[in-house]
Amino acid sequence: MKLIIMIVLASALFLICSCSSEKALEPATTIPPIVLSIEDKEKLQAFQKEVLSIENLTDKTLKLAGDELKNVFKGGEISVNLPSLIDKAKVECLRSGESLAKKTVPDALPPEAKKLLNEGKTGLIAAYKAYSESFDAIRSFVNDKNPMALLEYRKKNTEAQELLKGATAKLNNIMTAAGVSQ
Repeated sequence: MKLIIMIVLASALFLICSCSSEKALEPATTIPPIVLSIEDKEKLQAFQKEVLSIENLTDKTLKLAGDELKNVFKGGEISVNLPSLIDKAKVECLRSGESLAKKTVPDALPPEAKKLLNEGKTGLIAAYKAYSESFDAIRSFVNDKNPMALLEYRKKNTEAQELLKGATAKLNNIMTAAGVSQ
Protein backbone atom coordinates (compact mmCIF):
# COMPACT_ATOMS: atom_id res chain seq x y z
CA MET A 1 0.00 0.00 0.00
CA LYS A 2 2.81 2.37 0.91
CA LEU A 3 4.52 1.57 -2.36
CA ILE A 4 1.39 2.47 -4.34
CA ILE A 5 1.04 5.78 -2.48
CA MET A 6 4.71 6.58 -3.13
CA ILE A 7 4.30 5.79 -6.83
CA VAL A 8 1.17 7.96 -7.07
CA LEU A 9 2.90 10.86 -5.27
CA ALA A 10 6.02 10.54 -7.43
CA SER A 11 3.87 10.46 -10.57
CA ALA A 12 1.90 13.51 -9.45
CA LEU A 13 5.11 15.39 -8.69
CA PHE A 14 6.51 14.42 -12.08
CA LEU A 15 3.36 15.62 -13.85
CA ILE A 16 3.35 18.90 -11.97
CA CYS A 17 7.00 19.54 -12.81
CA SER A 18 6.66 18.57 -16.46
CA CYS A 19 3.55 20.72 -16.95
CA SER A 20 5.19 23.83 -15.59
CA SER A 21 4.37 26.96 -17.55
CA GLU A 22 7.90 28.31 -17.22
CA LYS A 23 9.88 28.40 -20.42
CA ALA A 24 13.50 27.46 -20.62
CA LEU A 25 15.72 30.45 -21.23
CA GLU A 26 16.57 30.94 -24.86
CA PRO A 27 20.23 30.52 -25.62
CA ALA A 28 21.98 33.76 -26.45
CA THR A 29 21.92 34.25 -30.18
CA THR A 30 25.18 35.38 -31.65
CA ILE A 31 25.00 36.92 -35.05
CA PRO A 32 27.81 37.26 -37.52
CA PRO A 33 29.54 40.64 -37.85
CA ILE A 34 27.53 43.26 -39.69
CA VAL A 35 29.34 45.61 -42.05
CA LEU A 36 27.77 49.07 -42.09
CA SER A 37 28.71 52.34 -43.71
CA ILE A 38 29.84 55.13 -41.41
CA GLU A 39 26.50 56.89 -41.90
CA ASP A 40 24.55 53.74 -41.00
CA LYS A 41 26.73 53.15 -37.93
CA GLU A 42 25.98 56.68 -36.80
CA LYS A 43 22.25 56.01 -37.20
CA LEU A 44 22.61 52.85 -35.13
CA GLN A 45 24.58 54.74 -32.47
CA ALA A 46 21.91 57.44 -32.37
CA PHE A 47 19.24 54.76 -31.87
CA GLN A 48 21.34 53.21 -29.10
CA LYS A 49 21.76 56.58 -27.36
CA GLU A 50 18.01 57.24 -27.50
CA VAL A 51 17.25 53.86 -25.97
CA LEU A 52 19.95 54.27 -23.31
CA SER A 53 18.74 57.74 -22.32
CA ILE A 54 15.22 56.38 -21.85
CA GLU A 55 16.60 53.46 -19.83
CA ASN A 56 18.73 55.71 -17.63
CA LEU A 57 15.84 57.97 -16.66
CA THR A 58 13.64 55.02 -15.85
CA ASP A 59 16.40 53.22 -13.93
CA LYS A 60 16.84 56.18 -11.60
CA THR A 61 13.13 56.26 -10.79
CA LEU A 62 13.00 52.47 -10.34
CA LYS A 63 16.00 52.59 -8.00
CA LEU A 64 14.43 55.28 -5.80
CA ALA A 65 11.17 53.37 -5.50
CA GLY A 66 13.03 50.07 -5.05
CA ASP A 67 15.15 51.41 -2.20
CA GLU A 68 12.06 52.64 -0.39
CA LEU A 69 10.30 49.30 -0.96
CA LYS A 70 13.27 47.35 0.42
CA ASN A 71 12.96 49.35 3.62
CA VAL A 72 9.28 48.43 3.89
CA PHE A 73 9.97 44.75 3.13
CA LYS A 74 12.55 44.66 5.91
CA GLY A 75 9.88 45.74 8.36
CA GLY A 76 10.32 49.49 8.20
CA GLU A 77 7.44 51.89 8.29
CA ILE A 78 5.71 52.94 5.11
CA SER A 79 7.04 56.43 4.58
CA VAL A 80 5.04 59.38 3.40
CA ASN A 81 7.16 59.38 0.22
CA LEU A 82 6.35 55.80 -0.81
CA PRO A 83 2.99 56.46 -2.51
CA SER A 84 4.41 59.36 -4.52
CA LEU A 85 7.52 57.34 -5.45
CA ILE A 86 5.32 54.46 -6.58
CA ASP A 87 3.17 56.76 -8.70
CA LYS A 88 6.22 58.46 -10.19
CA ALA A 89 7.87 55.12 -11.01
CA LYS A 90 4.69 53.80 -12.63
CA VAL A 91 4.24 56.94 -14.73
CA GLU A 92 7.91 56.90 -15.76
CA CYS A 93 7.67 53.24 -16.81
CA LEU A 94 4.60 53.93 -18.93
CA ARG A 95 6.21 57.03 -20.43
CA SER A 96 9.35 55.05 -21.26
CA GLY A 97 7.31 52.36 -22.99
CA GLU A 98 5.52 55.01 -25.06
CA SER A 99 8.80 56.71 -25.96
CA LEU A 100 10.36 53.43 -27.04
CA ALA A 101 7.32 52.57 -29.14
CA LYS A 102 7.88 55.78 -31.12
CA LYS A 103 11.54 55.00 -31.86
CA THR A 104 12.22 53.46 -35.22
CA VAL A 105 14.91 50.94 -35.94
CA PRO A 106 17.42 52.09 -38.59
CA ASP A 107 16.52 50.71 -42.02
CA ALA A 108 20.09 50.06 -43.19
CA LEU A 109 20.50 46.90 -41.14
CA PRO A 110 20.14 43.37 -42.49
CA PRO A 111 16.71 41.80 -41.87
CA GLU A 112 17.90 39.54 -39.02
CA ALA A 113 19.51 42.47 -37.22
CA LYS A 114 16.40 44.62 -37.66
CA LYS A 115 14.30 41.76 -36.35
CA LEU A 116 16.47 41.41 -33.23
CA LEU A 117 16.46 45.16 -32.63
CA ASN A 118 12.68 45.26 -32.93
CA GLU A 119 12.40 42.26 -30.58
CA GLY A 120 14.73 44.00 -28.13
CA LYS A 121 12.70 47.19 -28.30
CA THR A 122 9.46 45.25 -27.85
CA GLY A 123 11.00 43.40 -24.91
CA LEU A 124 11.92 46.69 -23.24
CA ILE A 125 8.39 47.98 -23.72
CA ALA A 126 6.97 44.79 -22.20
CA ALA A 127 9.44 45.03 -19.29
CA TYR A 128 8.38 48.58 -18.49
CA LYS A 129 4.73 47.55 -18.70
CA ALA A 130 5.39 44.72 -16.23
CA TYR A 131 7.22 47.13 -13.92
CA SER A 132 4.22 49.43 -14.11
CA GLU A 133 1.89 46.57 -13.18
CA SER A 134 4.17 45.68 -10.28
CA PHE A 135 3.77 49.20 -8.95
CA ASP A 136 -0.02 48.79 -9.15
CA ALA A 137 0.34 45.78 -6.87
CA ILE A 138 2.50 47.74 -4.41
CA ARG A 139 -0.04 50.55 -4.43
CA SER A 140 -2.68 47.98 -3.53
CA PHE A 141 -0.48 46.72 -0.69
CA VAL A 142 0.10 50.22 0.66
CA ASN A 143 -3.61 51.04 0.55
CA ASP A 144 -5.14 47.72 1.64
CA LYS A 145 -2.28 45.98 3.48
CA ASN A 146 -3.12 42.86 1.49
CA PRO A 147 -0.13 40.46 1.59
CA MET A 148 -1.26 38.84 -1.67
CA ALA A 149 -0.42 42.11 -3.39
CA LEU A 150 3.20 41.56 -2.40
CA LEU A 151 3.18 38.21 -4.18
CA GLU A 152 1.76 39.88 -7.28
CA TYR A 153 4.43 42.57 -7.02
CA ARG A 154 7.23 40.03 -6.82
CA LYS A 155 5.80 38.06 -9.74
CA LYS A 156 5.51 41.13 -11.98
CA ASN A 157 8.86 42.51 -10.86
CA THR A 158 10.60 39.21 -11.65
CA GLU A 159 8.87 39.08 -15.03
CA ALA A 160 10.00 42.63 -15.77
CA GLN A 161 13.59 41.85 -14.82
CA GLU A 162 13.66 38.78 -17.08
CA LEU A 163 12.17 40.72 -19.99
CA LEU A 164 14.66 43.53 -19.46
CA LYS A 165 17.57 41.10 -19.36
CA GLY A 166 16.49 39.37 -22.57
CA ALA A 167 15.86 42.62 -24.42
CA THR A 168 19.18 44.08 -23.34
CA ALA A 169 21.00 40.95 -24.52
CA LYS A 170 19.43 41.23 -27.97
CA LEU A 171 20.32 44.90 -28.26
CA ASN A 172 23.87 44.23 -27.10
CA ASN A 173 24.27 41.40 -29.66
CA ILE A 174 23.37 43.75 -32.49
CA MET A 175 25.66 46.51 -31.25
CA THR A 176 28.54 44.05 -30.90
CA ALA A 177 27.93 42.56 -34.36
CA ALA A 178 27.80 46.03 -35.90
CA GLY A 179 30.96 47.12 -34.09
CA VAL A 180 29.19 49.93 -32.26
CA SER A 181 30.72 50.78 -28.91
CA GLN A 182 28.44 50.24 -25.94
